[in-house]
Amino acid sequence: MKLLVCAAGAACFFAIAPVASEERFVDHYDELVFDESLSLGQVIEATFEKYPQSALIAAFENEAKALERRSASWIAGYPAVYLQWIDDRAFNDRGAVEIQTGYQIPVWMWGQRAASRAVAEEATQSTALLARAIRHEVAGLVRDALWNLRLVENRYELAERIYEVSRQLTALVQRRVDVGDLARADLLLAESDQLEKKTAVVQAEAEVMHARKSYSNLTRLERAPKFFEEERSPRGTFDESHPALAVANALIERAQAEVEFTRRSKQGNQPSILVGTQHERGTRKEGYNNETNFVLQIPIGGEAYNAPFVAEANIVLTQRLTDRDILLRQLEKALHEAIHNLEVDRAALTIAERRREIAESQLKMSRLAFETGEISLIDYLKIQATAQAAIRDAAERAILLQRDIAVYNQVVGVTP
Repeated sequence: MKLLVCAAGAACFFAIAPVASEERFVDHYDELVFDESLSLGQVIEATFEKYPQSALIAAFENEAKALERRSASWIAGYPAVYLQWIDDRAFNDRGAVEIQTGYQIPVWMWGQRAASRAVAEEATQSTALLARAIRHEVAGLVRDALWNLRLVENRYELAERIYEVSRQLTALVQRRVDVGDLARADLLLAESDQLEKKTAVVQAEAEVMHARKSYSNLTRLERAPKFFEEERSPRGTFDESHPALAVANALIERAQAEVEFTRRSKQGNQPSILVGTQHERGTRKEGYNNETNFVLQIPIGGEAYNAPFVAEANIVLTQRLTDRDILLRQLEKALHEAIHNLEVDRAALTIAERRREIAESQLKMSRLAFETGEISLIDYLKIQATAQAAIRDAAERAILLQRDIAVYNQVVGVTP
């Protein structure tokens, strides 16, 4: 509502220039259509689908499926075929032969498969939360791009109107100079002011093109929502459900599961079962003696060798804990700034609206005074500049308030 009030005030102020100039002073132009039917949520979803980091989600999903397949398997590693041939040809050459064959299968250690299953479950959970966190991150980028676009579009519109006011004033001064009512110096002063306002339009137009390109570069869209204002969330703070915090906690849980799995694994020395046959004879005159072969291999000890792998997994866990603590501090700081900014915005907007009302009255009186010859052109231009600055500030303050509401919603974890 305050945004509409400020817009209405600006329209009253610029009543002397009912139509802003449509002239563009720079050939470069980035087209962007503002669509009333397009919502903020739709833009966020479209941006998320094409966002580079979203490709990570499929990779993490594949990893989670692979971990699930590992924990669902009855064997704990690579099976192998075993073949051994022994004879005495190089020594006695009596024809003694011993042949062993077998199929060796790695098996799970006690509790190792459950630890592997825990890793798979945490990987699946963290992947789902990662998708939600990336979508929330994208929401913040889209919000920032849209409100930056709204700010520069507003500045450009006001700059055009101010330029139109200056152009009309120059034409008025020209007529008064022609009839001898004003000096030639006043015309030069008016033309100089008009050129200054024209430069401001050129700069504002450039900022609009930059903002449009930034928006389309982020969203990959040539349309933008015309309406994207938000209501402030009733949440007073963030909690564990915040997308970024939720995925940070999930990654900690996964890292803890990885530590437990590493601790229960004997790196490079998995228990195994070998089932096979054994065939042997003493000399060439003897027949083969055929037997079955069963071997159970169980690693014992080796904690010293496995300790570096456990320590490495603990480093990852510690890093996850550190990342979560840093994130908490960042969120706490951002929340404090968001709340404070909203309080400042509301107070500043109230002041700016009153300044705008005063400026509009002063401008009307000063214009009448200039037309009747009560004040000089230079004094009128000073009053006009002050009034225009006040109106620009009021219009911008209303936009900043709406932008900071969106920032607050982003900080507390609201995704449109």
